[in-house]
Order: sequence, then structure tokens, then C-alpha cells
Amino acid sequence: MDKRTTLLGSVAQAATIYGITTGLLNIFCLLFGDKAVGYSNMFSLGGQGISVATSLQFLLVSVIVMLLRKLFMTDILIKDMTLSVRITLMFTSVFAVMVAFVAIFGWFPVSDIVAWIMFIVCFAVSCAVSVAISTTAVRKEDERLEEALKRMKEEK
Repeated sequence: MDKRTTLLGSVAQAATIYGITTGLLNIFCLLFGDKAVGYSNMFSLGGQGISVATSLQFLLVSVIVMLLRKLFMTDILIKDMTLSVRITLMFTSVFAVMVAFVAIFGWFPVSDIVAWIMFIVCFAVSCAVSVAISTTAVRKEDERLEEALKRMKEEK
């Protein structure tokens, strides 16, 4: 878990989330945008890209996700909670935010079961990739710290 948090680190994290999601959305616009015009507000410009409104919605989601990560993955407010519970609560909260944005901003029709299945599959894959990347990063950091500790012991 992160022990310290900085404003610059938080902004960088939100910008990273925003950049990745917006980049993927632009790819989806190129691939499916012209077919999705009228179906989804996200694809109001078809294959031409995303609208400013959609872009700002994704920016807001990115900031909310960053805030949720700070809430659940640091000891700022939550002190005694296992990592698995923190991760579960964070992903559940992010999912709830995404569902709210789907409903509020018309990202896709709320009554479309196929769209929900695709959304859930995409969300699950995104979560799995996120956990895999985070686990790899933590493992590499642990290895670096272990090597540094060995060097310190050898020097003494």
C-alpha cells in the first residue's frame, strides 16, 4: 500500500488514467463510431472522435478513480483493512461510478443487456490487467528492496 501521497503524484495518476481511457475510446471511435452514432452519446461524432462533453466526463471519471484509489489504497482514512478487502471495495466503487455515468450521460442504453454484458466483460478485463500490472510492480519493488537490504548487510 502507498504510504505517502503527493498532489503531483495524484495529478499524474489521474492524467495517466485519463490518457489511457481516452486513447482507447478514440480507437473505439475509429473502429465503431460511425455505426454507433445515435446509439450512444459517447459516439455522437461517429468516427471523427469524441466530443468535448464526453472527454470531460472521462476526465471526471479519472479524477474520481484516482480519489477512490487514494481512499482505499492508502492509510489516510482506512487504517485496519486487508489489501484484498481494499481492492474489492475500490473496484466495486469504481464499478458503481461507471454505472452512474452510463445512466446519467447515456454512454449506452441502460436497457440494452448486450451492452451491459460487454461493459462488464471490459471492466473485468481492465481490473484483471490492473491487478496484474500492480502485482508485477510491487514484486519488482520488493526485489529491489531485498537486494538493497542484502547490500547493506554485506557492507556492515
